[in-house]
Amino acid sequence: MKEVTLNLSSRDESHRLLLGPELRRRLGQLLVPLNLPSRLFVVTDRRVGRLYAREVTEALAAAGYTAGWLVMPQGERAKTWAVVQRLARELLKQGAPRGTALIALGGGVVGDVTGFLASIYMRGIPLVQVPTTLLAMVDAGIGGKTAINLPEGKNLLGTFHQPRLVIIDPGFLDTLPARERLNGLAEVLKTGFSRDRELLERLDRLGLKVFRQPEELLEIIYQAASIKAAIVAADAREQDLRRLLNFGHTLGHGLEAASGFKLPHGRAVALGMLMALHLSERLTGLSRVDSRWGQEILTKFGYARKIPHLDREAVLAALSRDKKRQEAGLVFVLLKHLGEAVIRENVPLALAAEAVEEVLGPGK
Repeated sequence: MKEVTLNLSSRDESHRLLLGPELRRRLGQLLVPLNLPSRLFVVTDRRVGRLYAREVTEALAAAGYTAGWLVMPQGERAKTWAVVQRLARELLKQGAPRGTALIALGGGVVGDVTGFLASIYMRGIPLVQVPTTLLAMVDAGIGGKTAINLPEGKNLLGTFHQPRLVIIDPGFLDTLPARERLNGLAEVLKTGFSRDRELLERLDRLGLKVFRQPEELLEIIYQAASIKAAIVAADAREQDLRRLLNFGHTLGHGLEAASGFKLPHGRAVALGMLMALHLSERLTGLSRVDSRWGQEILTKFGYARKIPHLDREAVLAALSRDKKRQEAGLVFVLLKHLGEAVIRENVPLALAAEAVEEVLGPGK
């Protein structure tokens, strides 16, 4: 597969998603049609900056852009108001004007924080997403959702701020640690579970060999990104259809919060999907055969091994604070069939507790 372009058009705005090898080396050239100012600011974390700052700076300079750099901490615990405020003050210190633009160079955390900052700095400035992790390439970097966390839970402060352009270069994955590849693969599996059984079957057939087959991986990224792009185009602000992509996330976010955000997002979502499969058998008629197959797929990729010890009460407390909660119960994305998700409202907390216990085991 060579370079491909996806056009994301919604009622309010449109932008492009570019996917292909070596795109990072042409970053500046790809920005020219956007008519951005010649001085841009790149937000990244220490690891990505160490690996790619020189290459990105040179690619921007080749097209006449000057890059200012802002470096933020790594990890989910960096998604705080304090970090956003520090970055905003750094922009002011470096003389970033109202018409400047931000480039998010990194994984989902960098994309979330940079997007949030772009949405509020000077009442909103242009954003370009350059995801460097599999998770961000297939999910977090697409769709314009931005957020930071509060001590009470994940993504409780956020905005919708669509990027002007998304540039996906799978070459970034060459330097991505194996555990981070698995984090991202959980989001690909989520897309298969909720929207595309064929994608799920393909991943089941390939197993971990997918990471040793670049052409297969590129096509899988394209398949997952295309699904996300189509859903965003139809429901940019998560009023209905886009909510179906939250399969595994309600429980996953509860697990993350209960771990103090030490549990990686992808692993938490994978465990959340295991729990959601149990709930789907009980509440939405998912067949036992499909449920067991889904569990076997998640087990094949190692998500069900070495289940972390988490306080069950802390998990349930996090669920009760979840932003999707309604007065009569919780809102879950569950499965009617593999590849067909539905939204189930008013799920009693007691049933969620049973699903947590089935996967994590009984509490002590």
